[in-house]
Amino acid sequence: MSNLSNDGDNREQTPLLSQLQPFPNYSSQTSSSNLNNDDATGTTEFTGPPQVSLRPRSNTISSIVSGYQRVKENIDKKKFVILLLISISIYLGFVALFAPRTSLSRDFRRWHSSRLTTAEIYRIYLNSLQERNLAKDHLHKLTSLNDGNAYDNYIVESLKQMGFTPILETYYPWVSKPVDTWVKLFKDDQLIWDASLIEDDFRNLTNSNKVKGYNAYSPNGDVKASYVYCNYGTLNDYKFLLDNNIDIEGKIHVIKYGELNRGLKIKNAELYGASSVLLFNDPVDDGEVTEKNGYLPFPNGPARSTNAIERGNVEYYTDFPGDPTTPNYPSKLPDTERLSPVGKLPRIPSIPLSVKDITPILRQLNNTGIQWSGKGHIKEFDYSSGPSNDNTVIQLFNQQNQSIVKVSNIIVEIPGIFQDGETIIAAHKDSISPINSASIASSNVILLEIARGLRSLLNKGWKPLRPIKLASWDGDGYGLVGSTEFVEEYGSNLGKSILAYLNLDNYVISGSSFICKSNPLLHKLIKDAAKFTNFKGQDDVTLFEEWVKDSNATIGLLDGTSDYVPFQYHLGIPSASFSFQANYSKMDAIMMSHSLYDNVLFIEKYVDPDFQLHNTMAMMVGLITLTTSENELHMFNTHAYFQFIFKGYEDLYKQIFEMFPHDNQLHSMASSLQRLINVLAWRESITFDRKNHELFLQCRQDYPIWSFMTKFRIYLRLLRINEKLKQLDTLFISKTGLSERSWLKHSLFASDKYTGIKGMVLPGIYESINDLNRDALMEWLNTLSLQLNNVRYMLQ
Repeated sequence: MSNLSNDGDNREQTPLLSQLQPFPNYSSQTSSSNLNNDDATGTTEFTGPPQVSLRPRSNTISSIVSGYQRVKENIDKKKFVILLLISISIYLGFVALFAPRTSLSRDFRRWHSSRLTTAEIYRIYLNSLQERNLAKDHLHKLTSLNDGNAYDNYIVESLKQMGFTPILETYYPWVSKPVDTWVKLFKDDQLIWDASLIEDDFRNLTNSNKVKGYNAYSPNGDVKASYVYCNYGTLNDYKFLLDNNIDIEGKIHVIKYGELNRGLKIKNAELYGASSVLLFNDPVDDGEVTEKNGYLPFPNGPARSTNAIERGNVEYYTDFPGDPTTPNYPSKLPDTERLSPVGKLPRIPSIPLSVKDITPILRQLNNTGIQWSGKGHIKEFDYSSGPSNDNTVIQLFNQQNQSIVKVSNIIVEIPGIFQDGETIIAAHKDSISPINSASIASSNVILLEIARGLRSLLNKGWKPLRPIKLASWDGDGYGLVGSTEFVEEYGSNLGKSILAYLNLDNYVISGSSFICKSNPLLHKLIKDAAKFTNFKGQDDVTLFEEWVKDSNATIGLLDGTSDYVPFQYHLGIPSASFSFQANYSKMDAIMMSHSLYDNVLFIEKYVDPDFQLHNTMAMMVGLITLTTSENELHMFNTHAYFQFIFKGYEDLYKQIFEMFPHDNQLHSMASSLQRLINVLAWRESITFDRKNHELFLQCRQDYPIWSFMTKFRIYLRLLRINEKLKQLDTLFISKTGLSERSWLKHSLFASDKYTGIKGMVLPGIYESINDLNRDALMEWLNTLSLQLNNVRYMLQ
């Protein structure tokens, strides 16, 4: 033991070995080679440290590999696989058992990181418009801008401030600009009346910018001739004059507005030999709100000012809209190849006059010719037809310059989760008034408010299920140029991608009564949106309730006067148009369109003083847009569509038998078509809509996670039905179009050929009957039978 002990002095002077150098670990048991036991004496002798073999420490990878090899050698592979599968099954079962049930509708949004429910989307949109109303600010600013570029810049900058990226689409149409016009009345070679052709500028709204009355696209001319009063200038009016042997050939025809489109009035006058035309507004068409009935004229009252001049466009745009020199293709460049506009424009000049300017002219016709049965409100005029005698003549002078001008559409695109099924909301921003028209500016005000509501959603992380496009068209005053050129450029793609077109109509806020014109596929959707729109900010009154009071919620047919024409009638895209217009039974003020008096004062004093009608319109159109965008199933109602066709054909069917009483072949074709429409309207469309409603509920129904195949089948069915609904209206687009107006290609709907301001169901049949054209009628009956049979097959 002495070998293991040290005295105290040595312990203090010598450090431990373990503190000086590494020392190998010993085994828990001492090696026998190093310890000698003396059995006799019981003593143990220490002979030095054990002889240990040193080796380098293994790294991590080699340790893992070594461990894996030992496990591999000892594990039962079959048991391991079974154990792994059981563990995965237990985990998936646990997840499936406790995972939330979801619908296909929520899945679409969840996959695209959208957490807003449909109810929240509607609420956020409506709240953003109810909390603030910027319509007044926008309207005042827009109507104060006299420069077209400044007008565009304001809209563009307003959209940019909201966070959008507006696109400007430019075109270069051929248009006419006024140089000078005048109208003088001579009697016995003495000048007795010189029309001013300028309104009284009572508020200096245009800073003395004197724009005389003129009609865009009116040919130049200097005509001196006697004249004749032709009432509204309809075909029946001219028939009345000829039946009474009134000499109208070579005369200047004086025609009042109403009954038919301005361009078609000039077309009829030219057909019946007019040398030129004067147009005017007769207050008799303003209902009760007239000076004759004791109302003061604007600006002192709601009646029409005798100074107001309704300028306009005389292109035949209800038949051939857009640039008349580039039919069926866009005028993208200044040097675009152009064709002659012959056939799309009148060949005789025309000038619009005020009541004040036309009155001395009409008085000279008293007691000449034949009196018209319908009297008017022109003072001291007995409504005789004339013509004036050879010594009483009018000299009419019209000069305009034709040129290529630049127009720019402003477009904002909001991408959707899906790429197709786009909804377009559009207004137009140009005017041929001497000022920036307040009623036209109103449509852009509403468009900006809709954009603001949509931006509030985008700021919350919303992404629409389907794309949305906002557009402000240019060149509308020259025959729907902006919208038509856009359609002619992108038509092949638009017909496949656009679901619906919503139009903020001409004079969108010009009265108190809600007016809607629409493709019947959209009827139910529009009425549902109106039921959830508060009227003028009132919590207890909806727009639908007010609409029912006014007109029993009647929805009219689209006519030929606004920017929906190229979408609905050329491409077959279901369209609708909305406005608040004057209601004569409510004694609304008279809107004097395209005149100096279509201004902010009129809107604020007589139409929408608190701008709540603007707000109501923005909410309603926005709700329709969200409905078309946010629902997985296209919200079209085919029963309303075919029911409308059925009712439209009933009267035409009777007329066929009356006009062609002995034509058995024609009767057979007409009866066959009636049966086909009847089946579609009252059986197959109802069944189709019922199944679609069931599909809609299935898209909203929650399913457990293991029902993914059920959801997948619903999704496939949804794709198939949506494609059918999107194609439905386009199946009635014919390649040849309507007779004498081939640009209009829809077989079911078109503007009335003879008026332009009315909508028509089954226009081909109607026109064939009216023209007593038996061959054309047979052709249309056959065409419609083929188209309807194709639709019937598609609905199966």
